[in-house]
Amino acid sequence: MPIHLPDLPLTHAGWVFALLFAVMLVVPIVAERVRVPAIVGLILAGTLIGPTVLGLVERAGAVELLGSAGLLYLMFLAGVELDLEEFKAHRKDSLVFGVATFAVPMAISVVAVWALGYSPIAAVLIASCWASHTLLAYPLFRRFGTQSSRAVATSVGATIITDTAALLVLVVVVAVNGGDVGASFWVTLLLSLAVLLALLMVGLPILARWFFTGIGQDRGVRFGFVLFALFASAGLAELAGVEAIIGAFLAGLSLNRLVPAGSLLMERLEFLGGQLLIPLFLISVGMLVDPAVLADPATLGIAVAFIAMALAAKFVAAWLAGRILGYDRTEIGAMFALSGAQAAATLAAIIVGFDVGLIDADTVNAVVLVILVTCLTTSWVAGEVAPRLPRPDKPRMVGDVVVVPVARPESRLPLLTLAAIMAARDSGTVVPLTVLGPEADQAAVAEMQVATAESEQMALAAGAEAHGLVRIDATPSAGILHTVVEHRGSLLVLGWKGWTSAREALFGGIVDQVLTEAPVPLLLGRLANHQPRGILLVASSANTTPAGISGLRLALAAAARIAKHHQVEVRVLAGSEDRVIREEVLRALGAEVVITVDERRPSIAARDHVIDGDLVVVPVKPDRSGLNGVAARMGRALPDHDLLVALDARSLVPEASPLDTTTTAVEQVAKA
Repeated sequence: MPIHLPDLPLTHAGWVFALLFAVMLVVPIVAERVRVPAIVGLILAGTLIGPTVLGLVERAGAVELLGSAGLLYLMFLAGVELDLEEFKAHRKDSLVFGVATFAVPMAISVVAVWALGYSPIAAVLIASCWASHTLLAYPLFRRFGTQSSRAVATSVGATIITDTAALLVLVVVVAVNGGDVGASFWVTLLLSLAVLLALLMVGLPILARWFFTGIGQDRGVRFGFVLFALFASAGLAELAGVEAIIGAFLAGLSLNRLVPAGSLLMERLEFLGGQLLIPLFLISVGMLVDPAVLADPATLGIAVAFIAMALAAKFVAAWLAGRILGYDRTEIGAMFALSGAQAAATLAAIIVGFDVGLIDADTVNAVVLVILVTCLTTSWVAGEVAPRLPRPDKPRMVGDVVVVPVARPESRLPLLTLAAIMAARDSGTVVPLTVLGPEADQAAVAEMQVATAESEQMALAAGAEAHGLVRIDATPSAGILHTVVEHRGSLLVLGWKGWTSAREALFGGIVDQVLTEAPVPLLLGRLANHQPRGILLVASSANTTPAGISGLRLALAAAARIAKHHQVEVRVLAGSEDRVIREEVLRALGAEVVITVDERRPSIAARDHVIDGDLVVVPVKPDRSGLNGVAARMGRALPDHDLLVALDARSLVPEASPLDTTTTAVEQVAKA
């Protein structure tokens, strides 16, 4: 039987995807060997296999569609991974750079393009191409772990400003060219943008939280919802009259706090983008290039002028904004690398301009060369500056990684609900933990794995990401402490019966053993009801000392989060009229919280002020006088009420705070 070789260009799905995956497999390896950014290699490979060189595969069809999806995915990941705290801290920087990287290229390019003989309206259209940019080099900064630096956060934030402005210029230019600019045009445009922002920035997070705490508890279902949200947002943006990449970026911002960094959901999103969609986008960009146009002097001359114009204008904007903001050379280089690449908005604008007759085919070919050169140039610059970019020393939040040892089935749900409430506020992850002794066999491990999977579902149902663990260790306390260190825990939630027995006081129970060595804050819960009707926080002057202030702040933070989650009232019972307690309550809970003063022993006073269904929150010192004294007396005085004890051994260091950072303590334990 004769063998029939496939015809070119390849059309069968098997051959097309075999070629594309071969490129995505081999090119990054080769690029690393020759010390060229993988982004550059993929773009050049796209040119090589594309219709203008070897003709192995056509761009039109599946490659173009998946490449467009890859661009949307790239913008979405930029929004999801944007450090919101860093962005808020540098939002003025983003505004400055966003205005500069739009206004400078527009001002320079309008004059320069008009001088080349183009009409004024065509000059504005082409200038808007250089005013926009695509975050093509962003994956390189992710690879080197510098995506949270202020320069990257500023550049990503500026993207939404400059791309929106550039695409609005495109809309206006097309309307002016068609003679359709009137009051109704502006009203419709502004109204559609307002509706888009309301749907994506307000409606989408509400919908996502409802879905995640309801039917979306399975990770596969959550993954599907996130993809739906991404592409639906892109479609809504087009309906609103702006480019789809704006919708994708806004969707990423909206879901930022619901997709924790380091979670399994984030890992799946990064894997799909990094291994499939984003490389396909880069390959599709390379396929746009036709090396034959280099032989046309007219096209080449226009391209050289455009390239110089685009790169110079973007560099001037980055340098000018960087000098104003006080950034160093490396940070300015990062800003240029992220803002200099022309791809998505540029391509959209130039094709629209060609379709309405504002520019000719030679200009389109010249712009395609600009896309290639700017992508290659900025990718090379990013490869040089990304490793040298300062890495911010980001403080960790108390809910980043919440470790929850679960031993008794009856206590799992309240503890995991509490852990999920603490984690969700900081976009963190809950780690349900089961510790088995060295004598455990495979059957015991399998049984605990099933129980851990159930615990994961409980945490997911409460609205937080979760990753369960079954660990074999010498003792339960050792397993707990080792897990906290290995997984960089930020908070430990433990079940507690409410007092310490005589045997535990003599030999030390699990809680006491963990307490003496825990490098993170602790919440000890005697919880039977995971839905309290109210919260009573009992504080005393002992909580305002250097050893007790962190426990008070942790207790207030826990009370505030639980109250908001369950929509219940917080009441504070203080042992004296203490200024520090009042200031801390005001900062954490607001002025509307009532503080009742009762100078009797806290356990006695609490019995008279507690209400059925209350969760009693007690901050204590991180020693046995706190746990076996105040907390134990409170537990015995209120045997029928849920009790939550907050303590922080790190408060022995005056500067430590449960809401600031746990990095130092964890690293010290790891080194020991």
